[in-house]
Amino acid sequence: MEYLLADIAWRPFTGARWIWVISAAHLLASWLCFQAGRQKRLKPDGKNDLIAQMFWILLSFFMFFLFLNKFLDLQSLLTVSMRKYAQTEGWISDRKKIQVEFIVASATIATICFAICAILLRRRWRQCGLALCAAVFLLILVLIRMPSYHMIDKLLYHLPVIGNMMNAGLELAGALLVCLAARLASSQSLFPRLKNR
Repeated sequence: MEYLLADIAWRPFTGARWIWVISAAHLLASWLCFQAGRQKRLKPDGKNDLIAQMFWILLSFFMFFLFLNKFLDLQSLLTVSMRKYAQTEGWISDRKKIQVEFIVASATIATICFAICAILLRRRWRQCGLALCAAVFLLILVLIRMPSYHMIDKLLYHLPVIGNMMNAGLELAGALLVCLAARLASSQSLFPRLKNR
């Protein structure tokens, strides 16, 4: 791994303006999720809803990681590192097969995560459902971009006219949905049934 610093042309804190906008959206989402987690969610028996609180706190950490990933361009570093490693180890010619396997494995992992969270949050879907769906969408988007598979790169970055705005728009939309969900969850007035019990 000596090539990491010497051979990889990776520079953090660079890129188009939309990178700064998406980074800010991820950071805002992280803060709003943390605030939602701090709210005391009461179940009908009067006890704190620790599962909902834990969900929002973990989602806050996840969104902060996405902020760091976008702001420092960690994903590009990992992609270029793996490409260099594949060249060094001599399996660069088999990369398409490995890329497809990685994408399938990533989609499977994301689906399993969604299923587990959906089961744990089944009685809290009104409060957490939108945020969960948006977070899983962002997770899939990050994971399928990582192997830099040609067809996915073409769809996200090289469409006629819009160029890479597809990728930027999808990621920004996911972050804003998490922001919206966290803000709604923090608003006690949107949960009258919880207040009336």
